[in-house]
Amino acid sequence: MAPVPPSLLSPPLCTLPPGPGPARFVCYCEGEGAGAKGQGGFNLYVTDAAELWSTCFTPESLAAVKARFGLNAAEDIARRFRAACEQRAVAFTLQEDGASLTLSRGPLALDLNLSKVPGPEAATRLQALTLGLAERVCTLERWLTEETAASPRKSARLGGPQQFLPDPDPQRGIPGPGVRRRCPGESLINPGFKSKKPASGVDFDDL
Repeated sequence: MAPVPPSLLSPPLCTLPPGPGPARFVCYCEGEGAGAKGQGGFNLYVTDAAELWSTCFTPESLAAVKARFGLNAAEDIARRFRAACEQRAVAFTLQEDGASLTLSRGPLALDLNLSKVPGPEAATRLQALTLGLAERVCTLERWLTEETAASPRKSARLGGPQQFLPDPDPQRGIPGPGVRRRCPGESLINPGFKSKKPASGVDFDDL
């Protein structure tokens, strides 16, 4: 069984807006069920590397969101978020007094309100995000290096050198690519020389 890439085991994140254009925001999650090193309860975050917005869930508000959308645990929101990231189905909208985040992947769109995180807390979280992303990149590079180094050895074991002469096609009688075609009139015993015609004797009627 092939090892799972480390990126698939890490908390999900995505860049916004989705598409080929330049990214303006990073959206990620932290907390229970997200695989993060716990910093409290579950929350979704959006940042432009200068400011930070968060769902700022309390136990009560998180329970209300789960009840409203029929979710059983915070991990369900994390799974919805990962699926939305993979399908580029995450939308972020800035508002005058906050922001909103929509996860449109699934039977029902998940609309969440976000609040701006105060400066000191935002700086601490952005520092943790930067260091965490650097660690993920280094881990992924090591994994790719190990996989690349193992690939030639796997290929050598599976497909060793095969030395053989090509056989003619038994159905069509056509010689394979390694067989030279005989020219018309060529001797079968001495290839490359013309075969001699058999002696026909003397015709006495010509005398």
